[in-house]
Amino acid sequence: MSSLLAQNTTKESDYDKVFWFVKIMKWMQKPLDLENASIKKENTYNVHIKYLLLMLNKNPEWKKNFVSTITDLLIKLSSVSPLLSVGISSNTSFLQDFIHRLQEKILPASPLSEDLASLLYEVFPDEEESTFVNGVDEAVLVEIFALFAEQKELHQRLQEDVLTASFVLSIQMLSSTFSIQSELLSFAKKPDALPEFRIAGALRIQQEQKAFIVASGLDGQLDMAEQNISTLYAEMHQRGVKIDLVYLFENQKRKIRRLRSLLNFFSPNVSKAQAFKLFISQIILDIHHQRSLRSFFSENLTLITQRIVQANSEIGEHYVTFNWIEFRKMFRSAMGGGAVTAMTVFIKFILSNFKLVGFIKGIFESLNYSSSFILIQIMGWTLATKQPSATAPFIASALQKSMTESRRAIVALLRTQFIAVLGNLSLVFPICFAVSWIFLKLDRPVISVEHALEQFSSTYFFGPSAIYAAFTGLLLFTASLFAGWFENWTLLNRLEERLMNNERLHQVLGSKKAIGFAQFVGQNANGLAANITLGFLLGLLPQVLKFFSIPLEARHITLATGGFATALPIVIDHGVKAWDYVNAIGGLFIIGILNISVSFALAFLLASVSSKVKFSSFLRLLQWGGGLILTRPWLLIVPEKGKELAEEEEKH
Repeated sequence: MSSLLAQNTTKESDYDKVFWFVKIMKWMQKPLDLENASIKKENTYNVHIKYLLLMLNKNPEWKKNFVSTITDLLIKLSSVSPLLSVGISSNTSFLQDFIHRLQEKILPASPLSEDLASLLYEVFPDEEESTFVNGVDEAVLVEIFALFAEQKELHQRLQEDVLTASFVLSIQMLSSTFSIQSELLSFAKKPDALPEFRIAGALRIQQEQKAFIVASGLDGQLDMAEQNISTLYAEMHQRGVKIDLVYLFENQKRKIRRLRSLLNFFSPNVSKAQAFKLFISQIILDIHHQRSLRSFFSENLTLITQRIVQANSEIGEHYVTFNWIEFRKMFRSAMGGGAVTAMTVFIKFILSNFKLVGFIKGIFESLNYSSSFILIQIMGWTLATKQPSATAPFIASALQKSMTESRRAIVALLRTQFIAVLGNLSLVFPICFAVSWIFLKLDRPVISVEHALEQFSSTYFFGPSAIYAAFTGLLLFTASLFAGWFENWTLLNRLEERLMNNERLHQVLGSKKAIGFAQFVGQNANGLAANITLGFLLGLLPQVLKFFSIPLEARHITLATGGFATALPIVIDHGVKAWDYVNAIGGLFIIGILNISVSFALAFLLASVSSKVKFSSFLRLLQWGGGLILTRPWLLIVPEKGKELAEEEEKH
């Protein structure tokens, strides 16, 4: 440190002065000798600043050089722009900011002598430095400020820059509020009634009069501005989440925080030392946030993730049965889904007779799947594999409430999932088997022997079935994710209202049917999107992957069971051994388990991140539920009584 302070830096270049300053700051942050090694990180700044002051007071020449160099640097780097932009993005959209951050990750840093953000990032490389700066004693900072007491030009320059930056920032805040209101079509308040409008007006007067003191009531207006943003934020959540709008909200919150920290310098209730600490510690956090892609995505995508999870959770609640009435209804509903799936299997085999290949085959199979899934939805029936991605957020929501609620929910979920699969298979298997057997007896087999053997072996346990089933679980989760996004999109763009007021639709369908159609789309947006997306993922995606020589296929338990049942009457008399039956049936079990478990695990992982529920809590809950089912397997088909479940909870 002595060698640094002994350097005569007053006549050196700005570049050399900056690196001299950086070296001093590095010395302050990290103890360099054995004597200081025991100093706690929180006290490093205090101890080293006191030592620096001691050295400067002992050596007047060093002190003069130090003050002169720091003054030159502050005058050089201080301006309105850095006070506004350091740590706060000037981009207007999520995509623009993402590209800018990516570019900053790739390109070398800007020269430290010309860019305050790069200099501060170099001086404070870790985000935790914000906490350490905030822990510096005010008395120590007062002594540092006393060194610059005679620098009148510096004081005047900094005060003017801070005041001007505050005024410009208030204008930006007002502009952002107008942009947000425009996006939300929310103009409940007149412009002059907005707190941002009053803040900008008050600061304009202060800036013109060079009044370096906070106007009366300005702090209260900032509180109202924060409340206004919170109100608009809640309104957006109800109307649908738009990523660019979330970005505007987060940027606006950051601007309000920055304006508060700037106005602290003029507040009679905040000491200069305290204002300085708050400003520097906040700006360190902002700089690191502005350079972090992880925090950028977390901040801007969390809300839309929560919206998607919430939408799926609301659907999932209807998929869980708690009593005999709901239980029987679910079983009948699943039987209906199984019957439609049997029809889907036969249409798929009919399409195979046309020898379609590649993209065309994928399109027709996608239309077949999507149509059947939509028919199941319209009829109010159930497809078991669609449940996990919706019920996982419901379990996460139950975990947030209480352990009793979550245990009740997991037992009901396991039972519902079991009965839904059983209901699907109870019709798809006998229908496909019976129809195939009848056509075989009529000497008109549904599929050829070669095709039947291929279909039979496609579910072998000792084969790629497990990989394909896990891949299908991923597709099931992806479809639910897109469905949640689409529901949010329909709310955001008011699709139901647009359809309801579309003249052409009224002309084609008639007014009554047009309104009914609009309401149907609005109320069933999630389900329609999930069904269409899942259909195209199951039918088209494998063909696209095959084009790129990626050997991944879909193995959906209900469709695979239908294919197996259709092939069974044909392959019985063609050399199929007992082991082959075991292999194929075992494969069906693993397909069902992986379809459901992979989809559920991914959906719960997303829900746990969104709702901050620990994944380990779910694993413990699942372990408890699995143990209960193993000891009382009848609970899979018999809804438990409240007393019975309460007794089991007491044991655990």
